[in-house]
Amino acid sequence: MTAISKISEAIKMNLPVNPVEQAHRDKMEQQKTKLLAYKSLVEMTFDQFTSLIYMRACEIMLERGIDKPFVFDKNNTPVVQQLYLYFTNNPKCIYNLNAGIIMGGKVGCGKSLLMLSFIDLMNKYSRYKTKIIHAKELMNLIKSEGITGLSSRPLFIDELGREESTVKDFGSIVKPVTDLFSIRYEKGGRTYATTNFKYDTLETYYGEFIISRMQEMMNYVVLPGESRRVNNGIR
Repeated sequence: MTAISKISEAIKMNLPVNPVEQAHRDKMEQQKTKLLAYKSLVEMTFDQFTSLIYMRACEIMLERGIDKPFVFDKNNTPVVQQLYLYFTNNPKCIYNLNAGIIMGGKVGCGKSLLMLSFIDLMNKYSRYKTKIIHAKELMNLIKSEGITGLSSRPLFIDELGREESTVKDFGSIVKPVTDLFSIRYEKGGRTYATTNFKYDTLETYYGEFIISRMQEMMNYVVLPGESRRVNNGIR
């Protein structure tokens, strides 16, 4: 019989509950409540969700100098549907609702645009604010805030696998990104990312030890399709 089962039986029988067990139970309930803080604070329909994704995606494209509408199609719509279920904590979602997301796919398929729009929506409608960083800037962030400072805060890494894998620290070669994922696993830091690589390729960067933790920390979601980027060609 588990500790929680024992407490439940004790309550039913009006027996005194062990204070240590009660404190353990209270802590577990607090952790479960914390997990819900990553989800939407408001009721949201799928149409409302897609409208918010669409508007933010179009805005990001305009910031990049691209004046064209964001398109929902057979490749990204199924993923958007699951992101909606994930954010609204719907048990019908095929993802692990309490893990982060790493979105993989071909170059230019739209994974960064979709995830950036999704993270922006989460930042506005959930209790947690997720830090957005490109992989190329990750090393500077680690240097400025330290691994400990980034151990548990929600983090989105765009283009994971393209950062510097090693740096010199007082003459020694260190792997700060590997260390970062290791401590985030221990602290339960919610992590989101995009990547052009599969786990077997990422394993060559981080090693089996870290990849096994990434697989538990994040849902690996594949965004199918070819590049959506405008090709202006040669004139």
